[in-house]
This record gives sequence, structure tokens and C-alpha cells, in this order.
Amino acid sequence: MTQTQISSEKEITNAGISVSSYLFRIISAVLGGIVGSLVLVLFFILANTLLSPVLSSSGEGTIGSVFVFIVMIMVFLSTLFGNVIATFLISLTEREKYKRRSTAISQIAIMSIIVVIFMLPVYFITATIDVQMVVYAVALHMILTVLTSSLTLEIVSNYRYSLVGLYGVTLAIIVSSAVLFVFAKVVENIAILLFVALPIIWGTMALVQGLTFMVYASFAKLYDKDFLSTQTMYGDDYGKEVEEEEEIIDEKQIPEEEGASFLRK
Repeated sequence: MTQTQISSEKEITNAGISVSSYLFRIISAVLGGIVGSLVLVLFFILANTLLSPVLSSSGEGTIGSVFVFIVMIMVFLSTLFGNVIATFLISLTEREKYKRRSTAISQIAIMSIIVVIFMLPVYFITATIDVQMVVYAVALHMILTVLTSSLTLEIVSNYRYSLVGLYGVTLAIIVSSAVLFVFAKVVENIAILLFVALPIIWGTMALVQGLTFMVYASFAKLYDKDFLSTQTMYGDDYGKEVEEEEEIIDEKQIPEEEGASFLRK
């Protein structure tokens, strides 16, 4: 086996995931979702005096702007805490792959703020319809934040196989949305659906995404072709020079190298 083949096989292995890491990934994701749900419950209890009249009313079906604002802040804080905890724990399951976790978490926090700003008109538009539509807006908000958090973690920390992450996240969002719809059909309780949404979405995300990693690694090894690597070219791009990823230079080592060069003189 040549050095190039060994290097290629090692890179393909990095695209996959071991069974133990897969299980820990699912546990970490669910724990992050549970933390987010607990934060949601905490703020729900604190704001209970404002929410109770609205949730228990059976008026015309429209709700006030104060309620919408409170719900939006609750969802923002719960998804922020849940997503940060989930991505942090997931990054610990594969330290070699997810080395830039601090950068990823910082970007996830920024993206959470951007998402809630763009969701603002969606909340107020759905509030003019009825409470159930606001619940759908909350579910959309949660799905979007989990999607962006997962993609951010893959792109920042695992750029070479970010396409594999993209496929995994896309499939996971479809599956988690289906699970939420089925759950909403079985359990006809809005509050329960909101409180279990984050663990369901994150758990499904880790389950499907990890399975995607495992299947792709096996498929790539079988055909000895790294199909979804960002370094693999197709179509008109085939044969063009591949841009190498910039190596992170440890600044602490620079003075030592300069000193060694001086002594050699």
C-alpha cells in the first residue's frame, strides 16, 4: 500500500465515526436538547402570570404582541443554551475532528441572534392567526437553530467533510420534522410538544447525521473514492489545482524557530 493510499484511507476514516462515538454523540445531543427544554420550562414558570390567561383563553384565537415577545425570548434563550451545550458535548466525543469548538460555538451564538431577528416578523404574523400557528413558528425557529448549529460545527471544525455534514443535517431535519408532526398528532398538547421539541430534534439530528457519517465512510472505503470531500473535483473543475487548507500556526513556536536558526548561523 502506497503512502498516498494510506493518507487517503486515513482521511476517509476521519469522515466516519466509531460506534462508541456514535452512541456518545446521540447522548450528548439529547442532553443538550434537555438543557434547552429545562431553560424553556424555567422561563415558562417565571412568565406564567403572563402566559396563563392567553393559554387558557378561548377567545377569538388571536394573541397580543406582549405574549409573542415573551415566547420569542423564551425560545431564543432555550435554543441558545441547548444548542451551545449540545455542540460542545458533541465536539468532545471526537476531539480530533472538532478542534475549533470555541470558534464554532461563537458562530453558533451569533447565528442564533440573526435567526431570532429574522423570525420576528414570522412570530407576529402567525400571532394574528391563532395560537397553534405560533407553535408552528416556534417549531420552525427551533429546527432552524439546530440546523445552523450543526452545519456551523461541521463547516468550522471539519471543513474537508462539510459536504457529508450537509447531507447528514438535511436528512436529519427531514426525519426530525416528520417525528415532530407524528408526535403532534399523537399528543394533542401544545405545551408538551414545545417542551420535548429540542430533545427530539437534537436526538434525531445526532442519530441520522452519525449514521450518514458511518455509511459514507464505508461506501468511500469500498470504492476507494472520497466522493464528498471538498477537495474532490467534478465536471469542469476536474483537474484544477486544489486549494489546501491553511495550517494553524502556533505563535509560541515562532520565537523558538528563529532562535534555533540564529544559533545555526
